[in-house]
Amino acid sequence: MPSAITLDSCILIEFFRAKDKSKTMFAKLVRDNTPLFISTVVLFEVLSGLNASNQESCMELLRKVVCLPFDERTAEIAADLSRTLRKNRIQLESSDLFIAATAFAHDLSLATLNRKHFERIDGLKLFNDGK
Repeated sequence: MPSAITLDSCILIEFFRAKDKSKTMFAKLVRDNTPLFISTVVLFEVLSGLNASNQESCMELLRKVVCLPFDERTAEIAADLSRTLRKNRIQLESSDLFIAATAFAHDLSLATLNRKHFERIDGLKLFNDGK
């Protein structure tokens, strides 16, 4: 088990949508007392999808994670990643690029349900939940 993990937005979305929340990756990580982080980009994605019926439960959940800023260092890492990916003719959405850069900037593994999006980034540590 890694000492700390940053989450992709799909981890939180899965939790909100699941009928049996105890089977989600987020619930497993919380049960394991894993320190959890999100990037400001993930915060934006999650908050953008909120509606009145799930806003309170979402805000309660977000208090369980630490939000990491998209700062100057992270922007520099994202720019380097972007140039490398472009050179290798690999396309990646900007939001995924920023999430990966945040993981690199803080030396964290990334938990995602969209591994295919992130496996193309050399050196990015992806959390493996044993599945």
